Amino acid sequence: MKEGEIITNTQQLLKRISSYIDKSFWREKYLFGLKSLQEEISSPCVLAVAGKVKAGKSFLVNSLLGVDLAMTGSTETTATINIFKKGKPLSKDKPVLCQYIDGSKEWKSKDFLDTLQGTSEETLKITSKIDKLIFYIDDNPILEEVTLVDTPGIGADVGDDGDSHQIQTDSYFKLRKRHQQDTINLSNNADAIIYIFNTVPTETDKEFLASLYDGGQGITALNGIGVLSKIDKELDQIKNVPKFTKDFEKELFTIMPTSAAISKYLPTLESAEKLKNILHTGFSSEKGFKLSIGSETAFLHEKLPDCLLSVSERKQILKDFAIKDLPWSTFALVAKELYYTDDLNNAISKLNSFSGMAALREIINNHFFCRNRLLRCHKILLELKRIMTEIQYDEFFMEAEHDAKIKGYCLAQCNHLDNSVKEIVYKLINKHIPSIEEIYEVKNTIISFKDEIDTLNEELAVINDCYLAFQKVISAKDQFFNSEISELNILFSGKEIDLNPAQRQKYWSAVYNCSAPNSVRQIVADVAKTQYNKLANN
Repeated sequence: MKEGEIITNTQQLLKRISSYIDKSFWREKYLFGLKSLQEEISSPCVLAVAGKVKAGKSFLVNSLLGVDLAMTGSTETTATINIFKKGKPLSKDKPVLCQYIDGSKEWKSKDFLDTLQGTSEETLKITSKIDKLIFYIDDNPILEEVTLVDTPGIGADVGDDGDSHQIQTDSYFKLRKRHQQDTINLSNNADAIIYIFNTVPTETDKEFLASLYDGGQGITALNGIGVLSKIDKELDQIKNVPKFTKDFEKELFTIMPTSAAISKYLPTLESAEKLKNILHTGFSSEKGFKLSIGSETAFLHEKLPDCLLSVSERKQILKDFAIKDLPWSTFALVAKELYYTDDLNNAISKLNSFSGMAALREIINNHFFCRNRLLRCHKILLELKRIMTEIQYDEFFMEAEHDAKIKGYCLAQCNHLDNSVKEIVYKLINKHIPSIEEIYEVKNTIISFKDEIDTLNEELAVINDCYLAFQKVISAKDQFFNSEISELNILFSGKEIDLNPAQRQKYWSAVYNCSAPNSVRQIVADVAKTQYNKLANN
């Protein structure tokens, strides 16, 4: 089954289930939700960005959108739910729609967002009344495909922002508890998720992702991507990415190392040359430069050895380069790359690769934006399966089956009643107790719906397996012949393939048997032989 067929079949199945529920005694309980699903299936998918507080979620959102809208800061920004969607705001001066918990709405300026920074009593008072902020953006290619949600974050600890005396208040903790629950709810309800790890995965990350995975009923490798943020702080973490990816292979498709800060502050060739010259003339020895780059405190120390630059000149370097809130770790990384290079273009290219944003955009585009309708089908099918299972084991339904089995006995007992009473009771029994045949018909219908859902889910899983397999091919091209890559591209994309399925199934079975266990080549061969086996049997 091709992608278009799955989408069409999901739409048709949803329509038939909705029509059936509309005529059943489950109408009031489920029909509204089913109508919402019908509206959702053709609307943009929801992509949530989640992670611990200060993991860099808003920085990433800004980088993806290409505009600075999501609030960022060196200390914890008092979290709000920020939704970025396609549309035109009321005016350029007030581009943000603020929705309050009491249901009221108000258009706000960007200056208003500045009042939401920090954890002061006044800030907490404002944000405690806000439900969410909606940013309407026109002509943004990303928002043509998805609605981005910047979640409030999880796992804030007292003192994390170095200002624990300020935030140890009931209002802070109540707000943070609400924000944490908001993050869980938003992540659960999203079609897909980007989860940001703050340098190193922690138990909090593992518990959160495990709760969303829910045995495969929520976030999976189908709709989850991990991002290892702020690698400028510790580049060695890049070496651990394969291990992290393996640790979260059930919940996430991959984990990408990134530094949004490097991406945002990547120097031009002109500014890179200027900084390189200043560093080489400002330090009389490499030893002096190494000492200075150890920390911001060392860089600005009054008695820094082998340094020909005054403290004010060194402050000006940081000011000129940072513009806003450049983290020290980013400046240090950029400075070292430029100080030791003989090729500035190569150094800038290397820094750009450290940022990881180009690679991340490509993964997000391929994994989410190009597959957003399938992700929406995945979510809808899971919800339909939940509803059908709930009906199947509904207590009222179970009681109705019991009553149907003794319906004949109840009717027979009416013969002992007075004729006037007998007629009334007889009518009531026939009206409110279905026959056992009707019960079995309902059961069979529900089972039939579940079978159709499972079939579509299986087809969706096949498409996902093919997608994941070809991503592995792309990432390990050196392990495949060019002819194999061309063949797999056609096979895994669902296009018509002009090859003998039985012969190719034998070929890839041989590849599977000859490949190293759990190698990329063996994993891909397994998917290929399965696909050819299906084609041969059709």
